[in-house]
Amino acid sequence: MKILGRYTGKLGDIAIWESEKTRDRFYLEGEIFQSQSSATGESRLPYVKMMEAFSTMLARSGKNVTVVDHNPVSFDVAKRFFGMPKEISCFVEDFKEYLAAETRSFDGIAIDVGGPGFCYEEQFDPATCHSITARLKPSGRAILNMLVATDFDAAPDMISSDLSEGHMTSWIFDHPGRLNRNVLIACLPRLRRAASRHYMAKFSKTVGCGWVLRRPRQPSHGNRPVVVDIARTS
Repeated sequence: MKILGRYTGKLGDIAIWESEKTRDRFYLEGEIFQSQSSATGESRLPYVKMMEAFSTMLARSGKNVTVVDHNPVSFDVAKRFFGMPKEISCFVEDFKEYLAAETRSFDGIAIDVGGPGFCYEEQFDPATCHSITARLKPSGRAILNMLVATDFDAAPDMISSDLSEGHMTSWIFDHPGRLNRNVLIACLPRLRRAASRHYMAKFSKTVGCGWVLRRPRQPSHGNRPVVVDIARTS
């Protein structure tokens, strides 16, 4: 392994490593593993591949992409070491503030946030979930990655319930029984229910990696929020 670059990040020192054998690149911030990809920017993380395939927000496929991050260092790292096209529009802002102020509508929205002390129930409250669905076109879709410690964490069902408002309905990709896991919440248009159900059934057969597709259960907003203090996993 060799170091390609070092930065100062909000969660600690950032180091970009490259495998001399495979040329894969690794992004570490403090003690947290953030990402792994090929030298050309193809992610090695299963949940990232699913988010890309579901949202279709790839510049290489001819889509116009906007990226929002509160840390400007992330953009430099992504463009220098992970193949993010330089022409992509980048905004240094909190994603919640950006969504609340944005007036454009999008074909797809993909959200991947987290870190030590991050509470998903608090960050994705009903108002934020409304901001997400309000910024989607009638045929648009959204996907959210979150970290879940155990099967007893009700956050995925609470957030899915809040995202299933108006013209949207939600599904959950999960790994039941696995500790400290990634869970994906996928949102599709409600008015195209038959087409959405067919799409999700077909999509779930292609993702593999042990993912289980389910509809959200009815959680109680009286549940105590769970603070996730774990490293990002694949």
